[in-house]
Amino acid sequence: MAHETIHIGLYVIFGIIMLPVYVMVLGWFLGKPRDFRSIALTFGYMLVFVGALVIGLFVIGTTISVLTPY
Repeated sequence: MAHETIHIGLYVIFGIIMLPVYVMVLGWFLGKPRDFRSIALTFGYMLVFVGALVIGLFVIGTTISVLTPY
C-alpha cells in the first residue's frame, strides 16, 4: 500500500476553511474603491505574520526533536 503524501485534511483546509480568505482577497482586488497601497500593506502584514508563525514552529519543532530522543 502506497503512502499518501497529500491527505484529505489538506484539501479541507485549503479548499473549505481558507475560502473566506480567498473571497476577501478577491474583494480587495475586484471591489471598489480600490486602494492598492492598503492592499500591499495588508498583504505585507499577512506574509510577515504567516512567516513568523512558520519560522517559530520550525524552531520549536527542531528544538523539541533535538532535545527528545524519540
